[in-house]
Amino acid sequence: MPPPKSLAFDLAEYHRRVAAVQAAMAERDLDLLLATTMASICYLTGLESVAPHKFWLVAVPRSGPPVLLCQDFESHNALLGSWIDATYLYGVGEEPIALAAKLVNDLGARAGRIGTEQSNYTSLSIADYLRLKSLLPAATLAEATDLVPRVMAIKSAPEIAHLREAGRITGEAMAAAVGAIRAGATDNDVAAAAYHALVAGGSEYSSYPVIVTTGHRSGVPHSTFRRHPIRAGDPVFMEIAACVARYQTPMMRTAALGEPTRQLRDMARAAIDSVEAMIANIRRGATADHVAELSSRCLDPLPYKLVWHGYYGYSVGLGFPPEWSDCPWLLIKRGNPELLRPGMVFHCSTSLRDVGLCGATCSETILVTETGCEVLTRGSRELVLR
Repeated sequence: MPPPKSLAFDLAEYHRRVAAVQAAMAERDLDLLLATTMASICYLTGLESVAPHKFWLVAVPRSGPPVLLCQDFESHNALLGSWIDATYLYGVGEEPIALAAKLVNDLGARAGRIGTEQSNYTSLSIADYLRLKSLLPAATLAEATDLVPRVMAIKSAPEIAHLREAGRITGEAMAAAVGAIRAGATDNDVAAAAYHALVAGGSEYSSYPVIVTTGHRSGVPHSTFRRHPIRAGDPVFMEIAACVARYQTPMMRTAALGEPTRQLRDMARAAIDSVEAMIANIRRGATADHVAELSSRCLDPLPYKLVWHGYYGYSVGLGFPPEWSDCPWLLIKRGNPELLRPGMVFHCSTSLRDVGLCGATCSETILVTETGCEVLTRGSRELVLR
């Protein structure tokens, strides 16, 4: 007996998504779209798996329902969480590309214009792509990596509800992490407190691990906990995100054990001011460039030579490891003319690092609304002194 369905959304929501993707396909004159990233597949079907490294494919025709192809071992996840069942199955150890070509032929697109996803996270490797192309000599394979993500960038009310719930849990986990900072504790102790609050609060696993990095290591981007004792004066750099139905709301904060240095105070103040400038200026019709320009002014007074990533926000939502950004091209940065629209959600972060010395950060996950914006994460932004 198949397990009962456990859908994250009702059927109307999935039908809306498929229709939006098909409308985008029509604009690009695509007869068929082959979605091969786990995020796109989950968005269109609801299917989830902790094995995104396997070969997955959802074929979306110009009209009609999508068709799912996956490994037979993984097909049971479709019975659990997808509104469509897998109808094209390949066995463990079998090569799936010939079956993918058969699916294209069965859908009548052997000589059509076919969109493919070609990001770093697709299950369609270069070798698989070339083999598929050789098996479909009359077809035109067109790059369509951004098609589903650009639809995903505008969240519906049910998606926003999951993001709000994730934001609530994120705030609780950040408070737990801060509460674990004390003399004699390690960065692992802080991370453990965050993980416990996340899972106990209802979070699933996130696309990134909890980041807790302390002392001089806080000045190194994407370092994290490694059994290091927290010493007096040490900065504690934290990034945490809860995940609900694969929707993630990240949040970043800085703390210090004892009296921080003047430099750390300056860096933390600039990061906080930068994020608060985004909250004040994110609204419908604003450009990403304009918001970034206003936030950048908060960093101008800093006299230090610092490392940071150069953008002020990126789109977040549904994601699987190793990425929780759902539309990597949608950035709040200088030079980006993109208009902000209601339903867009950004992780707005400023992280400043003096490499090998210290790091400071602040971030919120922010929803663009009809009248301004809504901060989905909760908690004081001030530099926390423990």
